[in-house]
Amino acid sequence: MTRVCWPAAPDGRYILDIALGATPCRLMLDTGLVDPAGQVGFEIDPALFDVLERSGQLLRAGRLPRSDSSGRTVRLTTGFVVARLLNPSSRSPIGPAVRCLAIRNVPGVVSRVGVVFFHRLTGCRADWDFDNRRWCVECP
Repeated sequence: MTRVCWPAAPDGRYILDIALGATPCRLMLDTGLVDPAGQVGFEIDPALFDVLERSGQLLRAGRLPRSDSSGRTVRLTTGFVVARLLNPSSRSPIGPAVRCLAIRNVPGVVSRVGVVFFHRLTGCRADWDFDNRRWCVECP
């Protein structure tokens, strides 16, 4: 198994290397980004969403209602994207490529990866090392 790890940033965030389509990205891990339907794996910056769509790496899929932390609900544009973890050192892909729904978030909100993406990494394992403040993933 290949094991890759990301240390916590000084502000406590975990920023992971993930390819959305063929585009390497750095996304914040958000364990609170959940989807009862098991489809939404990403909420991404509008500029990145638009680049992925224009380049054919994201297939638009309509709009979904999303609630923010204040309880306000808005309808946001969605699209399907194929995503894959990237080794933070070599930038080479690891693990399976998985298809998830991405939401075009509002400007100013950092792009995030949620638990649905990790649930789809068949055969892989996540390990959160609390003592050393590292998020690690092992994939065959």
